[in-house]
Formats: sequence, structure tokens, C-alpha cells
Amino acid sequence: MGLFNFLKKEEKKSLPIRVKVDNVAKALVEVSKESGVLISSLDFEIVDFKTYIKMEGDEEFIELDEISRPLIGSEEFLLNEENEIKQVYDIIIDRIKFDDDFEIIGEMKLNKHLTKAEFVLKNESFLVYTPDIEEKLLNELNKKKLKNSLLISIFDKELKEDVKKVVKTLKVNNKLLEDRTVRLCRGLDPLKSIEGKVIYHYLLKRTHKKELIFPVKKGDVLIEIIKPKPGKNGRDCRGKIIKPQNVSHFKMPNILYEESDIKKQEDDEKILFIALKDGYVHKDKDFYSIRDEMEVKQINLKTGDVSGATDSNVKINISESDALKEAIADNMKVETTFLVVKGNVGNSAKIVSKELRVEGQTHQKSKIKSSSAYVNIHKGYLEGKDVEVNRLEGGVIIGKNVKVKQAIGGKIFAHNVEVEILGSHVEIYALNEIKIKSLKGSENKLIISPKEVLGVKGSAEEIEKKMEEIKRHLEIKISNYNKRKQVITKNKPVIQKLFKEYTENKKRGLKTPALTLKKIKEFNDFKEKTLELKEQIKHLQEEIKELKEHLQGYQIAIFNAKIISFSSWKAFNRIVFDMIEPPISLVYDTKGDEGVCGFKLKDLGDTYKIVKIKVKDDSSS
Repeated sequence: MGLFNFLKKEEKKSLPIRVKVDNVAKALVEVSKESGVLISSLDFEIVDFKTYIKMEGDEEFIELDEISRPLIGSEEFLLNEENEIKQVYDIIIDRIKFDDDFEIIGEMKLNKHLTKAEFVLKNESFLVYTPDIEEKLLNELNKKKLKNSLLISIFDKELKEDVKKVVKTLKVNNKLLEDRTVRLCRGLDPLKSIEGKVIYHYLLKRTHKKELIFPVKKGDVLIEIIKPKPGKNGRDCRGKIIKPQNVSHFKMPNILYEESDIKKQEDDEKILFIALKDGYVHKDKDFYSIRDEMEVKQINLKTGDVSGATDSNVKINISESDALKEAIADNMKVETTFLVVKGNVGNSAKIVSKELRVEGQTHQKSKIKSSSAYVNIHKGYLEGKDVEVNRLEGGVIIGKNVKVKQAIGGKIFAHNVEVEILGSHVEIYALNEIKIKSLKGSENKLIISPKEVLGVKGSAEEIEKKMEEIKRHLEIKISNYNKRKQVITKNKPVIQKLFKEYTENKKRGLKTPALTLKKIKEFNDFKEKTLELKEQIKHLQEEIKELKEHLQGYQIAIFNAKIISFSSWKAFNRIVFDMIEPPISLVYDTKGDEGVCGFKLKDLGDTYKIVKIKVKDDSSS
């Protein structure tokens, strides 16, 4: 069992037994078997021990002495895998003898590589201060190290420091006030090997679908090359060398790039290729550049979608203009900054952009969102800020400022709407104004409706009811907040005193009692939740203010709103003012004898009425 095979079956000895071994843990197991005494009932005394080292090139171990001892503390010695360390222990194994004045209770903690070992000394340990307590503690902790096959009197500077601190506490209190962690030994951790690899960051954003382009922003890391780096040896608390994993062979990729588009940044660990402008990555063999414009015949399953380019300053021109074909095919998605579509947008196609021009027509199941948009023939769904449509044929438009040259069916929701030629069966919902230059048809609905345009949920009464509900929540939270503030003010001096004690203990290297730390933590948690309550109060106050402003704004807006036609009104067109307070809709159906005029809502004191207003006939403009 190492250097000395001290037990043979034919030489059974009764306890106590004195032996020299290089592995105490193994010796205890063998003595337990041979003597029939449970290992849990065995203990041992360290009579003496010797440390031996074998240097690279040496054939035999030599005993470590005071001259050679500094060697094993150097990295040069420890990292050399040819150097070896071992110890031989002269011990007496006997049954456990209990000491009424001394008992250690705790648990051993070892890390993965066995380069760090600690013992958590529980406060229920029976420890009484005596002049030799430091020696007894060191001896008992060394025994625990040996039971775990750890070397003693090596890598243990911190052990001696921690034991002195424990003894100092015992001298003052004659007991442990709390659990103490004693650092038993500290070896040398191995440095992990780093495998070389290439990370194409610009490709990581792609979805499960095929993508036409890979958009990037200025400053984005496009490609990262992790340089391979071999690790370093370590040595554990048993004196054994720890070898890192070997580094695999790595072939450095040949990456060429346009210097005005991409910059290369390199250090000892990695190489980065960084975008110098917005756009999309273009790759031609091993050559990379960034482009901001692309022309393609169609967007379809073969080309793939365009995703995530709305903020990358990318302009895409789709050139397919055949009226019988689709420039953007069914179910395809295009997200880009600028988009020009010469032809048609297909069934269930989705477009998101900042600026858009569609010169063909949109399918009735297509969905478009663009801050600024022009569509020739619109049949689908279109949402934006400034929207212009040449001909609306049953589609839906949601915007802020909407201009339609000709409308022959469909719905519009906007702050301001202008229609040059209004046919029949069109619904227009506006917040401020509806202007019609030439009214040709009938059965249109022209509605001033804050509810529909701004998405107001319910009547003014319901909004006020919601405000009252929020106010009730607010009162409860303010009451709780004030109570918590009183608690904080009352307890602050005590906590400040405890925190000062914690700070001073930290400076002196002493551990603060668990109860003190618990009180500080509880106070900080209480304080943090009080601050969260304060933020909730602020949020509710802002919500009430916002609801009040909205309610007032909607009421004012509806009395300033106008519906105007610069040509004579035709019969069977409905004018509606959809009020919030009171929650009523005032309706006027045109008869065809109104001539050129506009309509607005008037407050008559005890009632409300839709009235005619004069307008200047600028149909020639």
C-alpha cells in the first residue's frame, strides 16, 4: 500500500499499531479490516512525517530540507510535470479517545481539481481556550487533510492564519460565536486550454428560414476568430500534476475584406472584424464587404426572406413588374429600411420598412407597416405615419396623415384624411379632419371618432371609472409606503451601528455574526421593496395624469374636427360624430341638396348638433 506494506494476515496485531505509510486513508481502511474495528471508531496520532521530492532528471526521491523547501513553493517547480512530491507519515493508529475539552464538528469542502480545500468549523464544536489550543487545532485539521489524502505543511499558509484567528476568538469568548471557514490548503489551478474557432456573428441572427441578406449596424462584430492557446499545468493539494486538455489543430481562415467597410482588430486572444457602416454583409469567396443597396428580380422561396434590416440603412429594389406575377411572393417577409417594389405584393406577404414604394398592387391578405409609404393599388392592410395611395380597393389603411387619390371601397383610420375622388362604400374614421375634393358616390361613412382612431376603450364614464379604481390602489400604496418609511426611519440608527460593526470586522479580518448580517440584509430588502413601492406610486400617478389628458384632449378634438367636401354632396352618405362624453354618436345622412359645404359638431349648451360650415371651393387646386 505504498512505501511500507505494514500489515500481513499472518502478522495480526492488536491496537494500537504504529506504522509508516504514504497514504493514511488507505492505512485506516486496512487496519479496520485486519483488526475488526469499524473505521469510524479509529483515530490516529501523527508522530512524525517527511516530505520527499524528485526533480526532473533525478532517479530517486530526496528528503525535503530547509534549503530545498522554497523550491516547492515556486511556479517553476509546480508546473513542471516531471517533478514529483510525496510524503511518508509515522502514525499510531488506535481506537478513538474522546476529549471532554476538545471536539471539532464540521464538514470538508473540496473543489473539482482538488486545488482548494476548506473545513467549515461549526459553532457547535466544543472548543475551550487553552495555551495549547492552536497546536491541537492544527493537528486535528492536518489529520482531516490526511484522511482525504492531502499533503500537510505544504500549500497551507492560509491554514495557519485562519487557525490563529479562531484562537483569537476563543481567547475572547471561550467559544465560537458562529461557523468559521478554515482554508486548509491551496494548490495551483490549471489554466484551461482554449480551442481555436471562428464565430460568424453576422450569421447568428438568421432565422430557421432562408435569408436573402444579413443586415448589420456600424460597430457590429461580423466575424470573431478565437486564437488557440494551450493551457498550463496545475498541481493539486495531493501534490499531483494536473494536465490541461491538448489543443486541437486549428487552421487560421483566410479572410479578406474591404478596408473602407470593415476594420480588423487583433490582440493575443482573438481577431475581430468590425462593421464600419450600416448595411448588409456581402461575401465573394473569401472577400467580405458591406453594401447598402440591392436589386433583385423577386423575393420568393428561392431567394429567401429579408429580416432585421429596418435599421441598417439598406435599400432593396424589386424589379419584377409583370402584372401577372408577384414581385414579393406569397408568405414571404421583407424587413428593410428602404423598399421599392415595381410589381405586386402577394398573398400573406409581410413588409416592414421606414420608406416604401409599391408600384403594383397589394394582395388583400398582405400586411404592410412603413413609416412613409406609397402604394399604387391597395387591397390589403397598410399601417404607417404618412401614407399615400393611388387607388384604394377594399383595403385597410391606418395612419396619421393619409392621402388617397381614388377610393372605391375600403377603410381608413387616421388623424387627417384627404381623398381626391371618393367613390362608394368607403369608411373613413378621422380624429381631426376629412377632406374630399370630388365626391362621386354614395353609401360612404365619414366618421370623426377618437375611439376608433386612437383606440380609446369605452366611454368617458368608463375612463373615469378606471381612474377612480387607480386612485383607490394609489391611496393604499401611499399608506403602505408612509408606514414603511416610518419603520426605516426608526430602525436606521440601529442598522447604521450594525453596518459599522460589519465594516470594522471586515477590516480586521473577522467574521461578522450571522444574526448581524441577517438583520442588515432584512433591512436592505425592506428598503429596496419600499423603493419599488415608491416607483409603483409614481407609475400610477402618471397613469391617472395620462388618462385625464386623453379625456380632455378627445373632448376638445371632437369639437374642432371637420368633414369637408369641395364638391356638392351626393345623397345617402353618412356623417357621424362619435362622442366620448356623453357616449353618443350624432348622425347626419346627406340628402344631396347640401351643395358644397362642410360639417362640424356644435355644443348648444343643453344639446349637441351637427352643423354645416362654409368652405372655399378649391376643387381646381
